[in-house]
Amino acid sequence: MCRWLVIAVLSLLAINAHAREAGNTVKPHAIDLSVERCLETNHSTAGMVGCFTRAETEWDAELNRVYKALQGELKPAGKEALKQAQRAWIAQRDKEFELINAVHEQMDGTMWIPVMVNKRADVVKQRALALQDLLDLLNEGAT
Repeated sequence: MCRWLVIAVLSLLAINAHAREAGNTVKPHAIDLSVERCLETNHSTAGMVGCFTRAETEWDAELNRVYKALQGELKPAGKEALKQAQRAWIAQRDKEFELINAVHEQMDGTMWIPVMVNKRADVVKQRALALQDLLDLLNEGAT
């Protein structure tokens, strides 16, 4: 079963690489590239879990960096709105993690562990990208 997970992960990487070669103008984030490189050399369940765990940590650091940058660009009312939105997101993130864990508990086989760890990392990634979009929008409007 683990072999199927490796095949699935490698297929996704190949599709991603093909999309980039086909002229996709979206440049992959450095963290995504790091995960791809990590997965290329870590085919075991434990290895993949390590790659996705590291990705979650790196996305969390990116989220904090972008949050601080956005906070630095906002006026006082915006700073307060960002602070409140982030607190609400943290509560939502924790609920999402609970759901991901609950789904995982019902699945058989260790091959699903990396999938679930990747889902957790994706929750953090999506928030980091959403805040980056807001920061980019703010910077576009300021020029």
